[in-house]
Amino acid sequence: MKNVFGNDYVILISRIIVGMLFIVVGTGKIADPNLFTKEIANYRIFPELLVHWTAIAIPWIEVVCGLMLTAGIRLRANALIVAAMLVAFNFMVASAWIRGLDINCGCYSNIAKQTVGLPKILENTAFFVLALLIFLSPNSRFTMEKFAND
Repeated sequence: MKNVFGNDYVILISRIIVGMLFIVVGTGKIADPNLFTKEIANYRIFPELLVHWTAIAIPWIEVVCGLMLTAGIRLRANALIVAAMLVAFNFMVASAWIRGLDINCGCYSNIAKQTVGLPKILENTAFFVLALLIFLSPNSRFTMEKFAND
């Protein structure tokens, strides 16, 4: 396992996968904020005012974190934010699934439809593991970190 944590290429590939995913999904949500607002409201968890603010903020956070991970800037902070979002997303998906809601998860918004359920939870968990790997193994190779510390 130490080889995985210490392997610069594994971390780089993880950063690119997670970063690009968050850039793509965030951009899709920014492109159609009304759809994303409806998808958040379908969970029936947040009050209406919070739904609108969440629909505005989350996609921008996803895009910024995705860009930062891909570029290798502040890896630990951005990996932690992404991991926290994935945990929150999993709780929301699990809550909707347990309550029997047959709704689009909203993860890919206008890009692709995916209902809440075990496959989505497993997918989010896989991305969480990659984010955790990035958090636990930040390195300065293939990153902008070394320039920030000069």
